[in-house]
Amino acid sequence: MKRNGKVIRKIVLIAIAALLVVSVLLTIVGTVKLRNTYEKTVEEELKATCNHLDVFLGEAYHGSWTVDVNDEIVINGYNRQEELTADLDKLKEMTDVDYTIFVGKTRRSTTLTKAGSTERIVGTDASDAVIKEVLEGGKPYLAKNIDIAGSKYYGYYVPLINNSGVINGMIFSGRHADVITDSTRNAVITMGGIALIFLIIAIPLAMLIERKISGAMLSLEESILGLADGNLNVEIEDKTYNRKDEIGIIAESTVQLRDKLKQIIGDAKQMSEEVTSSGDELSGSASQAADASGQVSSAVEEISKGAISQAESIQTAATNTADMGNDIDGITSSIDELSKQAKDMQNSCENAMAALNKLIEQNAGVVESVGVIDRQIRATNEAVEKIAEASNVITAISEQTNLLSLNASIEAARAGEAGKGFAVVATEIGSLAAQSGDAAVNIGQIVSDLVTESQKSVQRLGDLNKEFEAQNEQLDSTRKDMEHMAVGVQAVSDSSTDITSRVDNLSNAKNAVVSVIDDLSAISEENAASTQETNASMQELNATFEVINHSAADLHQLAEKLHQEMEFFKL
Repeated sequence: MKRNGKVIRKIVLIAIAALLVVSVLLTIVGTVKLRNTYEKTVEEELKATCNHLDVFLGEAYHGSWTVDVNDEIVINGYNRQEELTADLDKLKEMTDVDYTIFVGKTRRSTTLTKAGSTERIVGTDASDAVIKEVLEGGKPYLAKNIDIAGSKYYGYYVPLINNSGVINGMIFSGRHADVITDSTRNAVITMGGIALIFLIIAIPLAMLIERKISGAMLSLEESILGLADGNLNVEIEDKTYNRKDEIGIIAESTVQLRDKLKQIIGDAKQMSEEVTSSGDELSGSASQAADASGQVSSAVEEISKGAISQAESIQTAATNTADMGNDIDGITSSIDELSKQAKDMQNSCENAMAALNKLIEQNAGVVESVGVIDRQIRATNEAVEKIAEASNVITAISEQTNLLSLNASIEAARAGEAGKGFAVVATEIGSLAAQSGDAAVNIGQIVSDLVTESQKSVQRLGDLNKEFEAQNEQLDSTRKDMEHMAVGVQAVSDSSTDITSRVDNLSNAKNAVVSVIDDLSAISEENAASTQETNASMQELNATFEVINHSAADLHQLAEKLHQEMEFFKL
């Protein structure tokens, strides 16, 4: 079926449609962003001009703001209406921004005029939202699209505060909302025009690219159709093959497919000829094999007679080998029991050695602990002796103090009335000296008893160290005996293992001989039985060779048919 593919054109149309959608979306997003930017700019401008006017009024018209009976502005008792209106007009000429001054909630001076006239918009009140935020809340306020005498404005309000901090009114600066609307409209027209120009340029360019790609695809299509018709000599244009895009990859793959098909089809033709020749050779070989099978039948009969005689001799050898195997099994059982006993003895010896080593380690720890206790007791004994010396010193000091107290009492008595106070102190010192002496005597007695007991402990620890030394010598002697016994047990275990290994080798050799004899016996019996089957098989083999001859003829016909099919391809 002929197919008229337009996939490239579809891709181009999709790309153009996507470009159109992106252009529309960018225009919409740009318009929204631009309008927000304009609004932000106008807000900043109105805020700046309003604050500037607030500063100017604070410097040039400071004071309390009121209105007179003619609804004109009075500042500190002076009518400043005309002067203030003139200043607002000058500011408008410089900034192109409209200004209004509210006294209270009412417009009293402004640059705003009614549509189509020069009449200024005064005497009207601000909206409730403005009054709530600015007059009552004291905060700035931005109004978007506010209606003033039938016209839409962007306006910024700040409170008008006098020198006392009281809100007298409001200051307003504003612009027509048409400024933002016109600017936004002009920007949309500009962006739409740019997008339209871009589309006008992109569409012809896309159609040109589609035409070039379609031409390359048509060239590839013709080459692939040629391959489908069996023409393996098709060529692909160089400009299509040398492209760096996906079309170039397809062209390169097509050339590789063509070359691979050439190789495969060529090899297939050659193999079909070889199959034809092999079929002829197979037929001849089958005839020769049929003649040889008769000779093989005669030889098989002679082999059968020898196999029967061989089977009888092998059966006798198998009986003798079985008796020898029973003797080896008995020896193996005895050796296994001996080896088990040797291993048990070795394990017991190792456990005893481990326990002995642990006992030696514990004994060494006890000896070390006793040494530590000995050192501590000796240190305690030395400290007790030092305490005894200190007690003697205290006793001497107490006696000396008592003597000094007595002398002081004598001197106080000589001093008469003036020495009474000193006599009381001397008496107290003597009493303390006596108490110190008694305490020193008690400490000396306690220290003497402690020294006596400490010396006994030192002597007992010395005896205990000697006993531990004797015990260590006995443990060392026992360990040496155990090590000697462990060497002997190990030697017995090694000898038992060596005997076991040798008996195992002998048993393995016996088993191998028995296995070989069994195999020979089975083979002999099978040979004797198989010779008859071989004769029958040889007859079947002759019939098979006849079948092979017919199959070889069929193979030759198939090879001829395959060769004719390969002629479809043009190499």
